[in-house]
Amino acid sequence: MYLTMEQIRTFLNVLKENFPCGGTLIAEQNNKLMVKNEKFHDTVKNTNAHFVSGTDSGQEIADLVKGFRLVEEHSFNEEMKKHSIRGKLFALLLPKMNDRWATFEW
Repeated sequence: MYLTMEQIRTFLNVLKENFPCGGTLIAEQNNKLMVKNEKFHDTVKNTNAHFVSGTDSGQEIADLVKGFRLVEEHSFNEEMKKHSIRGKLFALLLPKMNDRWATFEW
């Protein structure tokens, strides 16, 4: 979200080159729509930070570098909907808008 897709590709290649026996990466992602609507996101609306990339699926990240595999992906909605009516509504009405975390292996 704070790196371009090309910067993410470079980072993944660095990981792969420096850990040739493989590894696990857990990364946070945001939806592509948030790149244009960052002013509404609670983590950046009061900062000078900017979203420069987003994904519809963690598979987009895995596809950047040969040998990376998406293991699992979860939305923060899964947890939010357990705790509040607002969380339940957000999960129901905008299931893919919230940030997600994904696990990758190589």
